[in-house]
Amino acid sequence: MPSSQDKTVGLTLVTYQSAEDLPRFLETLAPAVHPYTVEVIAIDNVSTDRSADIVAEFGGRVIRNRRNVGLSAAINQGAAQTDAEWILVANPDTQLDPGSIAALVDTAEHDPRIGMIGPRIARLDGTPYPSGRSFPSLAVGIAHALLGGVWPENPATRKYFGKQVTEVSDVDWISGCCMLFRREAFEAVGGFDDRYFLYFEETKMALDMHRAGWRVVLDPSVRILHREGGSMRFAPFRKVRTHHRSAFRFYCDYHKGSPWIVFAPLVAAGLIVRGAVAVARTALMQRLGNRNR
Repeated sequence: MPSSQDKTVGLTLVTYQSAEDLPRFLETLAPAVHPYTVEVIAIDNVSTDRSADIVAEFGGRVIRNRRNVGLSAAINQGAAQTDAEWILVANPDTQLDPGSIAALVDTAEHDPRIGMIGPRIARLDGTPYPSGRSFPSLAVGIAHALLGGVWPENPATRKYFGKQVTEVSDVDWISGCCMLFRREAFEAVGGFDDRYFLYFEETKMALDMHRAGWRVVLDPSVRILHREGGSMRFAPFRKVRTHHRSAFRFYCDYHKGSPWIVFAPLVAAGLIVRGAVAVARTALMQRLGNRNR
């Protein structure tokens, strides 16, 4: 039986304008994986800062893309470069507690049906960041989309984000900022759906896992920290457009073959309106921010 020193976690690290976050993330990586070893493969999506250089100086293997292929395709690129039994996907804007990734490996090893597992997540100030969520119904999704920005504690948004679990539990999907995959499961579903450039890629991956018979699990005894926004804070308008496009794509994928698909035009119209409001709000905030400088 292989010793812990023989067991490797393959980290697929996608970078884009991540230089500000990478040093702290990389500092926490080895203690998080210990006593296992970690193989770092970074896929850089045409950063103009030192993201790729920082990972290379750390000792990771870096693939520098000539164009931004999106998050899903980049993750698949990295996963193809390692034969590790466990594939870790973590954002550069996370900070990993000591032993956290090793603990996820240990939990997943108790059941060979666990294909995808994630930790409890907290923001840098210690407040909970929602993970272990349910796939939203049409009504919950619409209410959350309409009310979430102006009434964060509305019942639909609370249901959308789900209740915090207190023990290892099966969930519909987990946050994409930190996910561990059993390689067998990752390959069985064909990796990430690269139609999802960014956003909802983890939700679609979890859906694919469920449909293929794998468990998707949250282990709340394991914690990591997450700085929200990451690289997309440099491209707020692209964030809005991409988020709403991916939301519509997931609605269609989730309801494919069900009667709910007939509401797709209504969902598309609602997302267009919501997206326009979000763009206007972002432009206003930028204008106010420039005035205050």
